[in-house]
Amino acid sequence: MDLNIDSLKAAGGFIAAPVKKEITWHVSGKPQKATVYVLQESFISLTQRWEAQERGGDLAAQRIASCITDKAGTPVFTVADVLGAPETGHGPLSAELTVVLLAAIGDVNTVPEGVLEKKSNPRKSSGTSSPSSSGRRSRKPSKE
Repeated sequence: MDLNIDSLKAAGGFIAAPVKKEITWHVSGKPQKATVYVLQESFISLTQRWEAQERGGDLAAQRIASCITDKAGTPVFTVADVLGAPETGHGPLSAELTVVLLAAIGDVNTVPEGVLEKKSNPRKSSGTSSPSSSGRRSRKPSKE
């Protein structure tokens, strides 16, 4: 494929609609279930996280706020919602819910296995050394 805007559109090179995910976490030992929509991360979400990091912002909160959306793709949380603040009227998200949301985000944004693997070229022997003539010393302490 020649790389251009039309071929990228056809191949899905731009983010799509949010992906529906079912999540479960526990409150006082009781399972809580919810349907969330996870937006694929984009160039914009990555650069926003880098900018937040430069300002000392919380990267996990930024990731949740930019990726967890409603069905239409509108963010459900602000960073302040995730972290909790007096103006939100609540504390921070529970640790378990945070981990579950980050796992859902990771699941939607995971690169399939093998896509990023580099093909390695097997080493070719130069024929100049062999195990018996390598001159390596034993790591075993000498008995003196």
